[in-house]
Amino acid sequence: MPHSKYKFLGDYEFIWGPVRKGVSESILFNFLSSGEELHNLEITAGYKKRNYENVLAGKRNLNEQILLIERISGLHAFAASLSFCLSVEDFFGLADKIHNNIKILRMFFAEFERIRNHIENLSEIAESTYIVVPSALYAYHAEMLKQLSQKYLNSRYLMGINEIGGVRKNLSLEDIENILDSVKSTVNKVKAVIKKNMETKSHIDRLKTTGKIDLKTAKRFRANGVAAKSAGISLDLRINRPYLLYGETNLEPVIFEDGDAFSRYMVRIGEIGQSLNIIGYCCDMLKRNGFSYTADYLSRQGEFEELKESENRNFKYGRLKHGFGYAESSEGAIFCYIKDFDGNIFKKINIKYPFENNYKLFADGTKNTMMMDFNINETSYNFSVAALDK
Repeated sequence: MPHSKYKFLGDYEFIWGPVRKGVSESILFNFLSSGEELHNLEITAGYKKRNYENVLAGKRNLNEQILLIERISGLHAFAASLSFCLSVEDFFGLADKIHNNIKILRMFFAEFERIRNHIENLSEIAESTYIVVPSALYAYHAEMLKQLSQKYLNSRYLMGINEIGGVRKNLSLEDIENILDSVKSTVNKVKAVIKKNMETKSHIDRLKTTGKIDLKTAKRFRANGVAAKSAGISLDLRINRPYLLYGETNLEPVIFEDGDAFSRYMVRIGEIGQSLNIIGYCCDMLKRNGFSYTADYLSRQGEFEELKESENRNFKYGRLKHGFGYAESSEGAIFCYIKDFDGNIFKKINIKYPFENNYKLFADGTKNTMMMDFNINETSYNFSVAALDK
């Protein structure tokens, strides 16, 4: 029986989900409460499980596998496809052969995705504390970034950009500069909203001490991303295990120690500014490197085809090999492990999202909190049900 070891006289259970209001993803929350206080929360996912590993194994080529991976959790499309591309490049020994300008472009779009996601989450957090106007403003600015993506990349969610060895879009330096200018303008407007929000006492008071987790609990559940950084854990693969050219950016972790909704809110705000600095750095580096068009740096397709044929022979003769890649998304690390290349696709692909740990931390962190603060807790963790139900 759910909650049996937690239940006392006067407690009652109620269920919310799996179908919930608006466009919320399908998940079931089983609450144990004695009124205002939430004593325990059990979470059940899996209502829309898509069996992604078998679906990926049925694709015809690597590009089709990339397109599907991007759609597991749309908000993290670029980071997920990047982790896959890096794992494939690791498998074929291409990692050191990718031109630096391609690495810089990938960093540019990864940080663009991070900024958009953080702004969108600020909107959700503001809505959870019932400050409607700032919530609408954040949502408007996030929408402007989606429209910017659509204009230059033909995708609101940065899909269809990554490919093995490079990027698919043929962008010019002028395109990159225009995107940067638009993102700068949007972030400056968002900062003005943030400043007003910080002056709204009711908003800040609702966030402080809500859903508080300590360092020990964060470590026990192997917290990732924003959840870890809010509890004092310096965990960011861009810093701890640099990939692409992140090791040259002198990144400093955005760390808070109270482990509450306010700390998670502040980590997101800090990372928006940090990511803006990175995409500015990327643009400067492209100029310094004499970048003109993306297509100028994609000349290894013949070499790639030869490598694929070689690995196809290895697969037929049972020679074991694997590839590993990772990328830091706005919510934490996405890992990708691949093996069994048959000449066209990888038969075994395993992707791990940060939400697979963070949703357990979220359930634990809501214990003994007030029911009226549940929405604040949920939005401040911002975990993707789609990534759980993969």
